[in-house]
Amino acid sequence: MIQPTPGLSKHAQRGAAAIEFAAFFLIFFLLFYAMVGYSLPLLLSASYQEIAASALRDALATQQQGAADAPDPQRALDSIQRSWLPAAWAQPCDGYDSTYLKVNSGLWSVCVAHNSPAELFPAFSVFGVRIPALPDSIRGEASIQLR
Repeated sequence: MIQPTPGLSKHAQRGAAAIEFAAFFLIFFLLFYAMVGYSLPLLLSASYQEIAASALRDALATQQQGAADAPDPQRALDSIQRSWLPAAWAQPCDGYDSTYLKVNSGLWSVCVAHNSPAELFPAFSVFGVRIPALPDSIRGEASIQLR
């Protein structure tokens, strides 16, 4: 028969288990928060890219119907407003007007961005490391060169 170690009681063991649980929970929570904190901005970036491509296709549909070199910026704007993005999340990129469409000598571009992703995903700081470390903006841009 194994004899218990003198000086250790069941209460001391229960305290050790609570400390171990707290340490492992903290590590698990940080890993989970990091996974969510990095995957959601990546998903949002892919969504912005898809929304920009869809808005550019809608603006091009006007050009293909006979209005040569005259894009319809309202169609691009409507396409972005119909998307699942809340209005506060869909912002034009720098250099674009409020219709998200820019035309420069045959190059048509649509750009959708969120200029402060830290508002969407608050960072958690552990030992001076910010989780997640987000870029200054999340954006999606689609362009096509005509002619």
